[in-house]
Amino acid sequence: MIIRRVALKVKAVFFDAGDTLFYSKGGFPVRARALTVRFKELGYSLNEADVLNSIRKVAEYFEMLDEDVEFCRKYWISLILLNLGIKRKHHDLIEALYEAYRRASLEDTFIYESATQVLEELKQRGFLLGLISNTTDYEGLKDILKKFQVFDLFDAIAASALTTWRKPRREIFYYALNQLDVEPYEAVHIGDSLKRDVGGAKAVGMYAIWKFKEGEKLEDSNVKPDFIIKNLREVLDLLEPIR
Repeated sequence: MIIRRVALKVKAVFFDAGDTLFYSKGGFPVRARALTVRFKELGYSLNEADVLNSIRKVAEYFEMLDEDVEFCRKYWISLILLNLGIKRKHHDLIEALYEAYRRASLEDTFIYESATQVLEELKQRGFLLGLISNTTDYEGLKDILKKFQVFDLFDAIAASALTTWRKPRREIFYYALNQLDVEPYEAVHIGDSLKRDVGGAKAVGMYAIWKFKEGEKLEDSNVKPDFIIKNLREVLDLLEPIR
């Protein structure tokens, strides 16, 4: 489904990360399993179901807050510990669990089939490429980009773990634009969230392409993307570089 009929002429193309370029198969259960194993190695006998429940409770807590300020992954870990009744949160314990969570996340992250091809083609056409991602762990994001050998394709990375601001806050979009020295009208952002990706980009004057996401309805949103796509390959027919 296309909202506009004329291709967008831009200098820079920004992407969301999770569920746009990359996806997870196992989700929280995979991470809970990894933490349970690490707990056991550290002398804590915990039930995997309890660990999973704690992870979900912490995630629900932050979802309820609906804050546009980012909290680091290690703070997440400390809240998981508190939820499990472990009140003595030694630095070494948090660090060990953080590394276990990070490894599990990396192993459970996959790249969409067409993503690398699309990024490489856009780069060859002369577009500047950027990433604007809500993430609690910048190093973990870099690991993912390097795992799939796309890290060097990006000219700029705006991660909420670095900027402290999460999408849809304008600050993280301005941070990304400033990194590439482009004006909002010279850039497009592609993502799967109508609120955070489309709404955030449009609020600062950028073009926005919505990667259709099951469960979200355009008619329920007060923001309208310039294009709607189901596959990243469609992007290649929608953009023209500004010469």
